[in-house]
This record gives sequence, C-alpha cells and structure tokens, in this order.
Amino acid sequence: MSDLSFQVRAPLGLELATGDSVTVTEWSLSSLTFPTETDVLPSQGILSIPFQGVDIRFPVRFQPGSGPRELVFDGLTGRQRETLSVFYRSILSGRMASTEEVITSLDTPVDLVPMEETEEEKTVATAGKTPRSLRVVWNLLVYCLIGVVVFGLLGQQIWSRLSTIPVGQARVVAELVEHRAPTGAYVDEIRVVPGEAVTQGQTLVVLSSPGHGGTLTEIRTDLRRAEADARQTRKALALHMEGLADARRPLELALGTAIAARRPADFLGNHSLQEVRRTQQALALFDAEISQRADDFHARREYLEDMLRDQKDDIAQLKRALSSEKDIGGAADIVALADGIVAEIPAFEDQFLSRGDLALTLEEAGPRRVIGWLDEGMAAAVYPGMTANLTAISGGQTRQIAGVVEDVVAMANPDRAGSFGLRVSVLPAEWVMRDAPELLRPDAPMELKLARRPAWITQVMELIDVRS
Repeated sequence: MSDLSFQVRAPLGLELATGDSVTVTEWSLSSLTFPTETDVLPSQGILSIPFQGVDIRFPVRFQPGSGPRELVFDGLTGRQRETLSVFYRSILSGRMASTEEVITSLDTPVDLVPMEETEEEKTVATAGKTPRSLRVVWNLLVYCLIGVVVFGLLGQQIWSRLSTIPVGQARVVAELVEHRAPTGAYVDEIRVVPGEAVTQGQTLVVLSSPGHGGTLTEIRTDLRRAEADARQTRKALALHMEGLADARRPLELALGTAIAARRPADFLGNHSLQEVRRTQQALALFDAEISQRADDFHARREYLEDMLRDQKDDIAQLKRALSSEKDIGGAADIVALADGIVAEIPAFEDQFLSRGDLALTLEEAGPRRVIGWLDEGMAAAVYPGMTANLTAISGGQTRQIAGVVEDVVAMANPDRAGSFGLRVSVLPAEWVMRDAPELLRPDAPMELKLARRPAWITQVMELIDVRS
C-alpha cells in the first residue's frame, strides 16, 4: 500500500539493546532506514516518538529488509501501529495531529479482534473427539469399501459377461484306445503292466486257442521225430563212409592180381589184357562214386543220402508249417495300435476271452485335452485359436491354466440324451503335463472360460488385414 511505503523525513528516537541511542530520519509505517553504517543491523530496540515535548516509547523488533540498512517492523501491535500511523499521516498531510487523535490511538485495542475461533476455543470444541482429519479419512475408507463391494461385484459380473464365455461340463479327456480280443482264445501271457510306455506294434497280450495249441503240438511232435530220424540216417551214412577204404581194397587186389597174371610181352603186344582193363575200370568207377551193383558200397551210400535228403525236406516242411501256424496263432495276439501308455488291463492270465471282449486299454501318446459343451446358439462366437482360461483344484489350492481352443464341433451330447450342442476341445499349456500332471487326470472337472474378443478389436484387426 502506498500509505505504508512512502518514507517521511521526521526524527524518531531509537534506543538500541546496547544502550546507545540514534535518531532515525527516514521511516514509514512498514520500515525504517538505520541512520549509520554498521556491519550488524539491530534486531530490536525501543522506538520513541516526540509529541509536544513528551516522548511516546514502545519496544519494536526488526527484520532485515531488501534495501541497504533497511529494517522492517516485525510484530507491531494494533496500538503501536495506530500511534505510529497518526504521526505518519499528519506529516504526509502537513497538519499537526491533535491530542484527541493521539489519545484515541493510544486507546486502540492491542490487537484486532479475530473473527475465527481461538486456539482455546478449538481445543474445548474438539476435546474428547477424534480429529477431523481422521474422521474424514475413516468416512472415505468406508465409502470406498462400500463402493468396491457394490460396484466391484456388479462390475465383475458385467465384465465377465462381456469378456468371457463360460463353457459347461468341462472335464479332462484322454485319448483312450481299446484293445479287444479278435477271436475266442485263452490269455497265455500279459507282457505289460499299467503305466508302462509301449510303442506301436509291440505285443501286449499273448492269446491262444485250444485248436491252435493242439495243431502246434502235433507239428512239433512230427518235427522232433523227423529230426531224430535224420540224426540216425546221418550217423548211418557217416558209419558207412568209414568203410570206404575196406570197400576199395578188393578192387585194388583184383587189379594187382590181374596185372601179375600177365607177362611183360602181353603188355608190349597188348595181348590178353581184358581182365586188367576190367578190374582197372571197376576201380575207376568206384573212385568216381558210381554204383556198379544194387548192393555195392556206393548204392548203399546213395540210398542213405537220398533218405537223409528226404528227411531234411520233411524237417523244412514241418518248420514252415510250424512257423505258419505260429503266425496264425500270433494273429490273435493283442498288439499296440499306437504309441502310448497302458491305462488299464481288465484281463488276467489263463482267462478265456470271447471275441470282442476288452483285454487292454491304452492311452494314446500326446497331450490331454479339456472337453466342454456350449449351446448351439454360440456357434458364431467360438472358433479354434481362442484363448481359454482353465481353473483346477489341487491340494485345496486353485490353479490357473492357460489354454487354446483346438477344435469346435457341432454334435449330439453323449451325456445328455436328445441334446445337441457344440463340443469345445481345449489344449492346456505344456507345463501342466510336465510339472503338475495330477491336474489333468482323466475325467477331472475343470472350470473353463473362453476369452471373448471385443468387437472393436476385431474391427481393428480386419482393418489391419485390409491395409496389409
């Protein structure tokens, strides 16, 4: 205000705290200028105002001002302000202040009457009560809690309706392959146990029929007999061949006798050598393993060799018959139709299975799936590739599992006679079967929800596809 900022030149006395007195010649209602140069400006003192030979004195406090040697009044009371203002305005107007004005200023209350509550009144009003700030915070928390409970539950239901599609009758399904007996037969051997991993084509259960077993027994008996006869013939042939030198010796002797009976001139003139030639030819035929009589050595050898050859042919034929019969019997054995794990073996050894009886159940290798059903009216809202959220319970704890819709098929619901709907197949995340297989036990219940894509996202994706 201009009334407070104009400095006037009128002497005021200022007694410092050190006891020194100075005369202030430049001052206003807000500040004064210290008359002398000093390193440290005073912070308090006693200000005296001369009035008709009488000094009006009152203590004052100062704060350093913005100008050099400027001291700003700090904490003047109402009476002090009014008294100083009387002299200030009289000097500005050039009119001497009257005694009445001075007395009036001196009678002015020390401080202005406050229009708000005092500290004592505030203390009395709030005694025994919770602070207002805490009450405000408490009320805000209560209102927020009520809002969260009401609007949170309601909003959650609305958002769930808009963003997800609940799927009913959701359960874990494993691809099971039933192995049934192809014909009536007995269970000879079960070569696997439940939980064992098998490969396609592996023999799981060995079956045999009574007729097949009898045929195999007859063939094996004939085969053993033929093999025994062949061994006897082989021994006889070996024993006969041991007499080869004995059988050749008479022919050698006959040739030597025929040669000894002739003179040297017979050989030179080639006379009477028929006997020599005959015995020589007989020996050559023997060495060439040619039979000369029906009962000679080589005739007997040929007979034994022919017999052994026929016996070998019979053995080979019996072995082929045995192998063929085994193949016929093995065709009844139950082999794995696919790679997988043995889930159940209702059959037991020595049991007779009729044709079509269940002998073994195999879970095909591959991930387990979650199957659920939807109303046929949702046919335009679900499609393969949708994101799915699965909820399972394990050990009393809720586990969330991400999944992807693998297939959507419209068909009759086998669990509800006469009901038609959509079968939704969901493939769970890979980590479940690896880290928590108990969550995907067959027929385990699941809570299944499909993530519905908002319309605006679909429009954006279609726009991106068109531009690309």
